[in-house]
Amino acid sequence: MNAELLNQISILKDSYKPAENLKLRVSYYPYKNINHTIRIRQKTIYIKISDKIQNAPADIQLAVTRILFDKLFRIPVDKKIRHEYLTYVDQNILPALPQIKRKANDHYRAEGKFFDLEEVFQIVNHSYFDGKISKPTLGWSLQNSTRRLAFYDHERDLIVVSRIFDSKRTPSAVIEFLMYHEILHILIPVEKKNGRRIIHPRNFRIEEEKFNEYEKVQKWLKKRMWKLRF
Repeated sequence: MNAELLNQISILKDSYKPAENLKLRVSYYPYKNINHTIRIRQKTIYIKISDKIQNAPADIQLAVTRILFDKLFRIPVDKKIRHEYLTYVDQNILPALPQIKRKANDHYRAEGKFFDLEEVFQIVNHSYFDGKISKPTLGWSLQNSTRRLAFYDHERDLIVVSRIFDSKRTPSAVIEFLMYHEILHILIPVEKKNGRRIIHPRNFRIEEEKFNEYEKVQKWLKKRMWKLRF
């Protein structure tokens, strides 16, 4: 790190009253992802910045340290600074990173006691998407979960449905809706607005409500799902 940037970070540190009498150590670190860390040890603040932004403009690197200092001292992070940093990363860093697909856990199984997710996928794919969706890895969750009903993992191209729904008490429409919902995540990417990730943007909600028995399924999930836990 060049001396001028290091001096600017040091001046920034001193603007935080709790840090005035603390020493500072800043370095780049080859994290696998774009991670940055900050900690205090023996009256010294240690900052490790991802080497992936080593060549970023000075104002971006200062923005990173500002965010880290705010988090360290529990100060609300400035939304404008966070937005500028995330925008830079999205436009200049992420596109250059290799897209590595992780392998799905071999323990995931599509065939359950009462429902086969392979069959459910085929029904939903042909009923709503003209059979054009390439089948991802499908599996029931490895543990019962009422907090996470289903999810799509983009990196592993994996759809998982909570095994609490693999029950004779579950209407087939509910399983099909959960599959439909996760397939929409394949088609509709996460939106980013003011530095925030919007997992279910407006167009996602519009498409979700096109499921044939949407209202019926929502009512069932609210009133009946809890019984599956017992």
